[in-house]
Parts: sequence; structure tokens; C-alpha cells
Amino acid sequence: MPITELALLRLSPNVTIKNAALRKNLLHAKTVMQDYTGRTFYYYQQTEDPTLIYVVGEWDSLDQHMNGFIPSEQNQGLLESLKDSLSVEWLVHADVPHAELPLPKSEAERAETLRGERVISIVRHFVKPGSKNAFQQTFEDNKRYLQDYLTEGKTAGGWRVDSKDGEEEWVSLSPYASVQQHLDFAKTAGFEKYGRIREHMDGAEIKHARLLDV
Repeated sequence: MPITELALLRLSPNVTIKNAALRKNLLHAKTVMQDYTGRTFYYYQQTEDPTLIYVVGEWDSLDQHMNGFIPSEQNQGLLESLKDSLSVEWLVHADVPHAELPLPKSEAERAETLRGERVISIVRHFVKPGSKNAFQQTFEDNKRYLQDYLTEGKTAGGWRVDSKDGEEEWVSLSPYASVQQHLDFAKTAGFEKYGRIREHMDGAEIKHARLLDV
């Protein structure tokens, strides 16, 4: 099964996403990665901090990305072209294919997503040691409360496949009409039931991002 890459990039000081050279290099990077994998890649801009950009990609395997592409001449050239514009904050891989994630699958979907205030939530759930199975069962038992609330598509996620020994992380993406719609979920009865997953977590990183037209 393909895996999803989530990389978080930070723009350098005095560089914005409107910078023409940056956009040209990001587009080139996306083209190279798509040609290498035969799969679609996306850029999203975080709403909480617009200097942060997510790469959402798909690979055949962790080995293809880490041992095949990353040391390749193609990637080294991309890193050189972007080194003055951005840096990598973190990189994770999860065992979920793009087919299951709330990502635009056609040009029509892409155009619709780029209009208005649509966002995805990107949530990293840091699961307590030894609680993977309990978290998974609680999530499966209660995810319908989140799904029933969503109006823009389906929530989906997967387990991180490059975690350190003893660490477990569940990564999920959910589509919302706006950031406010997500915040309003906390006011519903369903949220209390869905929130039972917190019993098995040490914490979470919850952010929102909008699709970039790059």
C-alpha cells in the first residue's frame, strides 16, 4: 500500500509564498517528485502561521522516498535551488494512501477547493506508550461522530511508519468548510464522544491549512 509523506517547510525571513522565484522552484520540485513517483503532490499553507508550508506527497514505500529519492541527484538539485528560501521543520510518513485522504482528485475539485475558506485539519496524535491498540479501537468506535459532523468529505488517517522505537503516532486529515467550522465541533455532543481518544494520548498537534495554487 502506498504511504503518505507530510513535510513541514518554513519560509526564510523576508520570503513569502507570493515570491515569484520561490513559486517557480516549488512548482519545479512538485513536477520532479510527480515524475519520479507517478503520483500527485500538493502544497498547503498553514493558517496559524503562513510562513509554514506542507508538502503532501505519496510514495510506493518509505524505502522509495528515503533511500531512493532523497539521496538522488534530482532531489539534491531541488534542495540546492530552495536552500535560501526555506528549511525543513519535520518530515513524517503515514500508512494511508492519498485515495483515502480529503485531497482534490480532479481539476474541478482542485478549483473548488481553492475557492472560499476551505481547509484541512492536519493532526498529529501522540499516543501513549503501549496504547496503540486501545487508541485504534476507541478511534474506530467514535470516529462516526466526527464524520457525521463533516460537510466537505471524509476524515482519514494512518499510523506513522518512521517513528522511533516505542513511539506511536496517528496522523489524520479532515476537511472543513472553514477553520471556524472545526472549532465549532468542540461545542457538539459528538465531540465529547470522539474526544475519548484523548484518554490514550500524551498530546496532539492540531493545525489547519489551505491548498496552494502551485
